[in-house]
Amino acid sequence: MYIIKTITYTLLFLSCFASCKTKQEELPLVIPEPGTLEKIEQRGVLNVCSYYNTTDYYVYKGIPKGFHYELVKDFADYLGVKLNIEINTNIDESIQKLNEGQYDLIAMSLSVTDSRKEDVQFSLPLFTTSQVLVQHTSDTLLQSVDDLKGKEIFLQEGTSFTRFLQHLNDSLQLNLKITELEDVTFEDILLKIENGEIPYTVIDKNIAQIASQYMKHIDYSLQLSSENPVAWAVTKKATLLDEEINAWLGAIKKSGKLNVLYNRYYKNSYITSLHNSKYYKLKNGVISSFDPIIKKEARAIGWDWRLLAAVIYQESGFDPEATSHLGAVGLMQVMPETSLQLGFEEYEEPKDNIHVGAYYLKYLENKFNKFDLDTLEQIKFTLAAYNAGLGHVLDAIRLAESYGKNPKVWDNNVDYFILHKSQPEIYRDSVVRFGYCDGKQTFNFVNNIMENYTHYKNTIKK
Repeated sequence: MYIIKTITYTLLFLSCFASCKTKQEELPLVIPEPGTLEKIEQRGVLNVCSYYNTTDYYVYKGIPKGFHYELVKDFADYLGVKLNIEINTNIDESIQKLNEGQYDLIAMSLSVTDSRKEDVQFSLPLFTTSQVLVQHTSDTLLQSVDDLKGKEIFLQEGTSFTRFLQHLNDSLQLNLKITELEDVTFEDILLKIENGEIPYTVIDKNIAQIASQYMKHIDYSLQLSSENPVAWAVTKKATLLDEEINAWLGAIKKSGKLNVLYNRYYKNSYITSLHNSKYYKLKNGVISSFDPIIKKEARAIGWDWRLLAAVIYQESGFDPEATSHLGAVGLMQVMPETSLQLGFEEYEEPKDNIHVGAYYLKYLENKFNKFDLDTLEQIKFTLAAYNAGLGHVLDAIRLAESYGKNPKVWDNNVDYFILHKSQPEIYRDSVVRFGYCDGKQTFNFVNNIMENYTHYKNTIKK
């Protein structure tokens, strides 16, 4: 191992020496613009803004879903980077943050307008739609645009529909009253119309069509505009990113995948069954039927319950009967011998299984106190130890320190040595005490939990 390390360090030294230049010969350091393809590849993460609703992005039975979510996840995989999604219901604010570099991409049903073209660069259209008036079926239905004169129309704050109506009002002198509602989704507004609480709203036709499958008292027959393209947006500086999006879009359109996803979320009866499910609650935040137990045990160990839920989803998919070939059982895949070593004889029933799993997580977390880690880093180290065992993570820490990586940082540092701990040159290193490890499984375990935890934080209140 000493020989291997010596060769490695020598090659690194020679490489550095060969690339050294005098001050006069050095090229200026070019820092990629935020939101550009170069910056995304450098960061290894695609930062995306989306919208939480039935069609764009939501969580169902602990699993992130949605038309735009599935598409942008596919695009992130295409780029070979991780996906980070943030929710923003205000489109004007989303565009501002995009241009400030907080987002790389807006992936939602964004209408392509001339005014927006001045601020952003659009991808090729994902589909087209028109704007329609939604009203209650029991009322005297408005039949034409002229019937809108003097009416009050309720809209979600920060959407394109406000500008659209203002333009319509100014051009036709309709004397409309436009009322924007704060902290609501379009589904909330449609439900208010369904229940007779408000009279009118304006929305995209394809959204109204899908909503009419589970709301039986809304009418969307009055069309207010022609068909308009709907697309994603990037900054005007992100030309290469836009080209990559369009190349990827062309491929999935040709393969039929885009059409399949569109039909699933905009034309399928699946959406009706979704809204009748107790697991789809935009306001109540239900992840699983075990949420009360998860919340109780998370409080006991000082964890966010959504993080503990993400662990359980990764371990068992919320299946209390799950078993592994190694003998792990239940929601948190507790090993019987581990449970007994911790002093618990009962570990199979859901409440016992979660209790033992949570206790073990806290036990492992405490083992990393001596390393003085940031809170988020300590969570990642703990998750890795839960999957691979404490010894393998301690080995990876020692390897990181030995090879000049940061032993207190998981991503791109300690995780590298977990990922490669199945390779002889790594697990036979002199600092390794616990030998071979199928590190790819552990690497993915941590990444998947942290990704789902982000989805739960985005969509479910603490």
